[in-house]
Amino acid sequence: MTKLLLAGLLLFVFVFHAAAQTENIVWEKDFKAAQALALETGRPLLLDFTAPWCKPCLAMDKEFWVLADVVAATKPFIAVKVDFDNQKNLVGKYNVSAIPYVLFADPLGNMITFRRGFGAKNVKELNMILAEMPKDFSPVKKHYSAIELKKDDGAALLGIADFYRKAGMLQLSNTFYERAARTPEIKADAEKTERVAATVALNEYTINDFRPAVAHIDDYLKNYPTGRYSELSIAAAAIASIKLGKNKQADKYAAQLKTEFPASKNHAAIAAAYEEAKNKKDK
Repeated sequence: MTKLLLAGLLLFVFVFHAAAQTENIVWEKDFKAAQALALETGRPLLLDFTAPWCKPCLAMDKEFWVLADVVAATKPFIAVKVDFDNQKNLVGKYNVSAIPYVLFADPLGNMITFRRGFGAKNVKELNMILAEMPKDFSPVKKHYSAIELKKDDGAALLGIADFYRKAGMLQLSNTFYERAARTPEIKADAEKTERVAATVALNEYTINDFRPAVAHIDDYLKNYPTGRYSELSIAAAAIASIKLGKNKQADKYAAQLKTEFPASKNHAAIAAAYEEAKNKKDK
């Protein structure tokens, strides 16, 4: 009877230990193997740059990465521990100057976003990224494979760019739009060339990168004066100019919109931007 109890107790301890193990994040150490797995499964990468001498890094291991909700949130990712001292190729590739440094990347290894340090603000932001970042990149696996074989595959680059844009990764999507725009395949397609030109500018506008947005809109309007995206582009240029404090430039775009699109609903948005800028100035 005692033997049976002991055997049962040992079995319980073993099962409990196995269950506890499953509650921890499975950290990969080999980045190349992790990236290959990410490409195969369509899962994003999570890189934690750390070192044994880094006290905040050790604190993250004890106080953050072990939390049940964090462990659950990281399951869709391929998680990789990167030794800051011994993996200088990755430190250099991602320009990591200080740790802790947590980086999120697509399966190709392109950085999407990062957070440096460990504090209340970082924890809040990391939890938000873990919740909001796309978890399934498998819809573009075929495009990844295509550009592995041919780096200037225009259709594949455009497919990746469109996927990233829909997922809200606008800066990264512009990287692929710009690569696509340089390919002979996209250059030969007038409709796609126009769409890429307008989308790059509107992405910049959306992420409040107003100077390049206006510059790209000017190029778009010059090349496509009656283009399909003219109305939205002119309105975006007007509002971006207001945000930059360039009211004379904004007036020019606003007048252009009134002339070319008198019934546009974007007139109200421009008027609201003028009013907002005026209120800020008055304060």
